[in-house]
Amino acid sequence: MLKRIIMEDWALIVPIVSFAVTATVFLTATIRALTLSKARREELADIPFGENSKP
Repeated sequence: MLKRIIMEDWALIVPIVSFAVTATVFLTATIRALTLSKARREELADIPFGENSKP
């Protein structure tokens, strides 16, 4: 049954491209999170409990 499946050349590239895009987004988000300044981290951590938050 699997011998009936015909893989096109472009279909082999799709998983590689999707993995590369996912890895790039993950690495970019990780690097940005690790390089935040302490003041910015505290500011972002305080967002849910800030004075301007709605009850």
